[in-house]
Amino acid sequence: MKSNRLLAGLAAALAILASPGTAHAATIVRPFAADSGDACRYGSTSGTLGWRNGATTSPLPFIAVDVRGQVTDRPTPDDPSTACRDDGYFSVAIFTAYAGSVAVDRETRTANNASASFLFTLGGTSTTTSIDRVVVQVCRHPLVTLPPSYCGKAVTYLAPPTA
Repeated sequence: MKSNRLLAGLAAALAILASPGTAHAATIVRPFAADSGDACRYGSTSGTLGWRNGATTSPLPFIAVDVRGQVTDRPTPDDPSTACRDDGYFSVAIFTAYAGSVAVDRETRTANNASASFLFTLGGTSTTTSIDRVVVQVCRHPLVTLPPSYCGKAVTYLAPPTA
């Protein structure tokens, strides 16, 4: 008798999970890359964007993006090229998540003559309704106040299709 109730409970749970109206969370992983735009490509970042959907609405909006990768500022200690000497700048990778025209989250990661790995999430809070794109840009700033900072081209990554 107990086993029949257990089986009936399992069957009911499986039926709920399999019903067409139930959405399941999914992550779609895509690569990203951006650089500082200078001749030596002193600053660069690359990795993956893991687009996570909300799993409660239709169509499924992406409510969070897991960002995994590294930011590099040259020259690094193991850099095989001596063409790019230390210029007294450090690199900053900037990640901005947007919902329409509104920036909903922003993170930065830095490196100075090194590579630094990172893993963080954009969005995913109770106030984030959706993320439709992530903009990635690498900027370089002097270790002292002069000369001025500069940035490479901002690269936009659109949310993948949900259908």
